[in-house]
Amino acid sequence: MTTTPDVAPSGKSQRRRHLLQRQTIIFGTLTVILVAFALAALGVFLRILPAPFSSEFTDLEAQQEASLFTPCPAPGALPVPYETITANVFNGTDQSGLAGSTSEAISGVGVVIGTTANYAAGAYPGATLIVAGEQGVPAAYTLAALFPGAEIQFDAARADAVIDLVVGDQYVAMNDPAVSTLDPALPLVGLEGCQLPSDTTDAA
Repeated sequence: MTTTPDVAPSGKSQRRRHLLQRQTIIFGTLTVILVAFALAALGVFLRILPAPFSSEFTDLEAQQEASLFTPCPAPGALPVPYETITANVFNGTDQSGLAGSTSEAISGVGVVIGTTANYAAGAYPGATLIVAGEQGVPAAYTLAALFPGAEIQFDAARADAVIDLVVGDQYVAMNDPAVSTLDPALPLVGLEGCQLPSDTTDAA
């Protein structure tokens, strides 16, 4: 009887088999890891497992959102002379030259111009936005009287009295200073819904 001798596998086929084995191990391990991460994420989402990071990130976002409010002038605060106001003017529209023309308008009543540029945040949908720190709130309300529908926003990080004036898509023109100038002897009146910066600082 004739028998056929066993043929030893070639080196090429052995290498291929070893490669397939390694690939199977690697992909199997990655699959297990991904499934474990997915289950852990689901557990955190369902609040079964604690979050692996601190809630400081969420707290920081909440603080930033809480800092975006309309500040009230301090009780008894009076309008300030235009000559004592320094304002940065920003164009929040796609209309070229609007920041420059607005700067000329307010400098005509004595306001000192700091920076004139495009609004870094892009377009502003309202008419006029005035941003001020606590020291600049009286200046913000004084300047807001020249702009119909002006909004005032508090910037807790600003330590000086310099204010930002942003002209937006709804901006038309500055009011006539002869008509809009506030009575220097009458205290400033806060916008509806405003908050005293000191109150928000104490709450934080």
